[in-house]
This record gives sequence, structure tokens and C-alpha cells, in this order.
Amino acid sequence: MAEVPTSHCELTRIAEYTCGLQQVRRCGDDDRIDRAFNAACKQIWGYTLDDFDDASLSAKDHAFLDNITWKQACQLAIENGYDLIDYCTGDVVTEWWGFTWMILAEKRGLLTPEGRAAAWKRYEAMLLAKTNVVGVICRAI
Repeated sequence: MAEVPTSHCELTRIAEYTCGLQQVRRCGDDDRIDRAFNAACKQIWGYTLDDFDDASLSAKDHAFLDNITWKQACQLAIENGYDLIDYCTGDVVTEWWGFTWMILAEKRGLLTPEGRAAAWKRYEAMLLAKTNVVGVICRAI
């Protein structure tokens, strides 16, 4: 079980990494938003949501994430050394739900080179099982 940090100085403030995400959030271009979100995740964890898959989390975790409120997400974040509040706006950070997935993935030990390789292997197998796919070009990890 994660220890609760003893001071706010020990928390990683996710808002410090979301400037680019906030700038593109208003554009309405989902691809640009995804790239900015992934860039923030890469800076914080070195991984993105693409580096693990739904099969990596338990049904209990999925139920938890499907029903989580922003207040519960903030509590989970604090318990694991993160802060989801943007103190410039006074609101929770943009894309707080995605960041909550990342925090839970880290807590479950999924953000590792082995976890990433397993997730991409499952994804490749799923693609190759499709009748119209003859090969998969893997991205560099």
C-alpha cells in the first residue's frame, strides 16, 4: 500500500506538465489532444496509456475507474504521490480521468518495460487475428 506523502512538496503536481495539453484542449482536434496528453504522461512516467491495455487491469479496477469521481481521483492521486489540482485555475487538471488511469497503472506495477512489451504483444496478436491484416509494423519502444 502506498504511503501518503507527509507534505505537498513531495507530491508530483501533474498540472506542471499539462501546459501543452491545456493549449490544445480548446482546439477540438482529438489527435492533437491525445499527442499532448501522451507527451505529459511521457514526461511524468516515461509511459503512456498505449503502453498497457485493458487486459492489464482487473475487472475490479475497471469498475473503480468507470465510476470514479474527480474527488476520488484526487484522493487516489494524493495517496500515490500525485496532485491533480491545477492551482492556477483552482480546478482539477484537464484529462484528470486519463491521469488517474496512469496513476493506477503505476500502482499496479504495469509501467515497466516488461509490461509495455506484453501489452504491445497482445495488441499485435489481436491485429494479426483479423482477416484483413497481413503484418504489423512495430513501433520502436
